[in-house]
Amino acid sequence: MTERETLRLHPPVILWWVWAAFVAANVVDYAVQGLPSARFGAVLAAILLLVTGLAYTLALRPKVVVDGDGLTVVNPYRVHRLPWPRITSVDTGEWVRVRYAAGAADAGVVNCWALYVSTRARRKLAVGSAPVPAVPRRLRGLVASAPSGYAQPTSRLPEEALRLASLPVSAALAARLDIRAEKERKRAAGNPAEAAPATAAWSWPAVAAVAVPAVILLVVALV
Repeated sequence: MTERETLRLHPPVILWWVWAAFVAANVVDYAVQGLPSARFGAVLAAILLLVTGLAYTLALRPKVVVDGDGLTVVNPYRVHRLPWPRITSVDTGEWVRVRYAAGAADAGVVNCWALYVSTRARRKLAVGSAPVPAVPRRLRGLVASAPSGYAQPTSRLPEEALRLASLPVSAALAARLDIRAEKERKRAAGNPAEAAPATAAWSWPAVAAVAVPAVILLVVALV
């Protein structure tokens, strides 16, 4: 995993660009043909702004940023900063869930909106993944014949890679993040300095992207 990596699934981003193209087509169409009335134009503009704000906050904005210090979980209206030493585990439910130690006795859970787990994927995980197949004979030969000057991979690594490849995308990402968090916790165990606290903050621009069009639509509808 690189020092800085952005994790998100493709379908929500595609949905955002499809909606953006739809809005642009409507704007061009009404600019060419004209609007039936000023009121109709005001209501239409307010609706397009509201749905665009929702599409932005729910589809394009969410992401998980991985760096050397921890995770930044960007959800629709809140941003969570979770240092590696604070993260106790990463697993899956309806979303990828990051469990963290907020203090000496407190614990918290952050759902990563960008990394949702579909119903089909949850069903597959509930049933249990198929047994990891044995490493092909040709790969064993390559490992066995590697030059002595190179680090010899353990026999577990190919099986671990195959196991991750058999998981749904979000579950595989959760497993990668859990492994990384475990390594970082062990690395920080010998450091006497206290780990930075986990933080959470509202993103007011994201809130405004939905609240302002909603108020405009309400005003236009009542006038």
